[in-house]
Order: sequence, then C-alpha cells, then structure tokens
Amino acid sequence: MMIGPTNLSLTLEQLTGTDAGSVDEAPTNMVRDLIGAWKTPLDQLTGREIRLLISQQDGYPYVLDLVWPMLEDDPLLEAEFYPGDILSSLMRADDTAWRDRPNYKRRLKALYERALRRPDDETEELRESLEP
Repeated sequence: MMIGPTNLSLTLEQLTGTDAGSVDEAPTNMVRDLIGAWKTPLDQLTGREIRLLISQQDGYPYVLDLVWPMLEDDPLLEAEFYPGDILSSLMRADDTAWRDRPNYKRRLKALYERALRRPDDETEELRESLEP
C-alpha cells in the first residue's frame, strides 16, 4: 500500500492516529525518547531523534519522507554518531521498512555508492558500521 506525501508539520501521533503513551510512564530512557519523538512535529525532530526512530525502525514511512531529501543532499548526513549514521541504519533495515516507500529502497544503493565516492577518512565509520 502506498500512502501519499507526508505533512512534516504533523507528529507521528497525528499522522498515524496512535497515542504513543506518556513520556512519564516510559519504562526505559529509550522508550521515553521514542515517545517524545512521536509527540514532536516531524520537521522539529532533532538529529538524535531521527536517528533513534530510524535505528528502531519506528515511525516509518513518515520518517523516511523527512530524512530522504536530507540524504539526497548529503548521503553522509550525520545525526548523532558519525558521518553516514542514518544511511547505515537504513542499509540494515529489514524489508518491511520499505513496504510503503519501495522507491526509496530502490534508490538506497545509489545513495550508498555516492557516499563511498567521498574520501576514505569521511566514510571509514560508515564502512565499519556495515561490516559483518
């Protein structure tokens, strides 16, 4: 099923119609941070929140719509840890992550190849993150 373009001024709660719960009742810091991200308009998410959502495969496909133009501009976009940390998380995402945005999955390899054309010192951590 393909869903239409995402209104990035809305929260994940608004886009999905799902109440993420209470930040105060979160059992762990990571869950607290995820709930907080669900309550924040997509266009106001921090790099850390974006990376967390993507690494947890949460908030898809809406988070993909947010981050994809950024990756097209710079495939080594750094959210929190190293250049390309978002791309690395997407490269490791399982097939269900792409169900509603197969066009992104088809373009993922090209983004990765673009990133690898950058100097080795810029791509070292990305390469290491994807080693078995």
